[in-house]
Amino acid sequence: MNRRQFIKNSTAATLWTLTGAGCATTTHTSANKPLSADQELILAGTKGALEKSLYPALRERAYPGHFMVTVDGGTYGSENTWPGLDSWEIAGAFLLTGRRREVLDYFDFVQASQRKDGNIPFAIFPGDQSPGSTDSWLRGLRFPEDVYTYKPTVRLGQPDYSNMNLRKWVGLFTHWQMKANPLSVLGATSYILIGSEIFAETKSKTWLTEKIDSLEAAGKYLLSRIAPNGLMSGAGFYIESPPRNQWDGITQCYGIYVFRQLAAMNRVLGRREARSAWLQHADKLSSNFIKTFWQHDHFAEYVHPEHGLVDSHGLSDVNWAAIGLGIATRQQTKILWPILKKETAFWRGNFPTHLVTKPGTYQKWEFAEPLPFAYNSFTHDVAAMGRVWYLEALACKRMGDHQRLRESAIKVCELGKLHDWRWAERYHAGKDNTVNPAGAYGYCEYAAILVRVVLSNPEAFPEAKSLRT
Repeated sequence: MNRRQFIKNSTAATLWTLTGAGCATTTHTSANKPLSADQELILAGTKGALEKSLYPALRERAYPGHFMVTVDGGTYGSENTWPGLDSWEIAGAFLLTGRRREVLDYFDFVQASQRKDGNIPFAIFPGDQSPGSTDSWLRGLRFPEDVYTYKPTVRLGQPDYSNMNLRKWVGLFTHWQMKANPLSVLGATSYILIGSEIFAETKSKTWLTEKIDSLEAAGKYLLSRIAPNGLMSGAGFYIESPPRNQWDGITQCYGIYVFRQLAAMNRVLGRREARSAWLQHADKLSSNFIKTFWQHDHFAEYVHPEHGLVDSHGLSDVNWAAIGLGIATRQQTKILWPILKKETAFWRGNFPTHLVTKPGTYQKWEFAEPLPFAYNSFTHDVAAMGRVWYLEALACKRMGDHQRLRESAIKVCELGKLHDWRWAERYHAGKDNTVNPAGAYGYCEYAAILVRVVLSNPEAFPEAKSLRT
């Protein structure tokens, strides 16, 4: 059982990041040259990701800009919002397709959920009553303390069927693993990520001026999570099983990155002191990360409060993040990149990208803490996930490796084609170099990352010109 299965039981731009007004197909390149089979597949896959996964999830009934993280909303709720990694990934894909108004409306909704300490919840539910039992998966929910109200701002283009009424909502800030508390910095980080992507897409200084205080408040919350060891607390940034208790390498990389984005946005607004302060925070966290995590030729995975530095599961996603988000030094990148490219276990089952290269090496002390309810999915997130592929794609972009980027997109398209352009939430390593789907079917993450990868890399995917805005 994963982090959202309690729904069944009880009732996610930067100026550089990878992220279709139209999904018109094309059968020829700009030179009128017939497309290859791989080009046709990538075009079909990107169009399918939009038309079969992302657009059907954009319902906009609960409020303008609302979308679900699965195609039908059945698994994780038709009115719930997941303003952590999932929604950031999907919203960024919508920006690339020209759906600006929808993403601006989504951002306003999430902004309303922000607490006084600057934090953003990683899940939001209708708040007229408790969304379910709070003695198991929702045991971290503070109801009614974290109930808030939201009334959408009217914008041109909003559908007539959107609910424009003042409504109560409640945010979830604390995980059911209350001691390790994974995902605890996910909402605030993802909020800054989508804010920076919105500005990169719209170039609206008016919008940024209006939102910068809220974005900085989220950044200040992240600063408050930096421990005496100089690392950002938060356990698993985007995984919970196992929780990577307590200083996840992915948390550090994204933390550094969003501090730099806050500096960049303040620079645009001419706020020199704020820009300088955020750069200093980024540099300090980067220095502590490299000093702690670099292991001669790769980066370790996380730091446990009792067992220290953990580096026993082969290569991990932290390595893709360090390169893709621009954290690794030039010399470290030179050493690490050939090692990552040569490691076939990241694409076990011919599918990108797995969390670690040695998935069978986890120890019991790495599993979920003792819980007052039954739980046995201790390594559910040790799998191939779109969020890890995204980091690999960022690394390929930074390294100019268009061939590997295309190969990974083709593999995702090949699997999607077998299932009518819908993907599962996870793909666990199976026997004989296979993968087994797990979690929700019709989950929108792989679809969103495919759109981001293809539409944000015209040099690598020239055949997708007709799909870009």
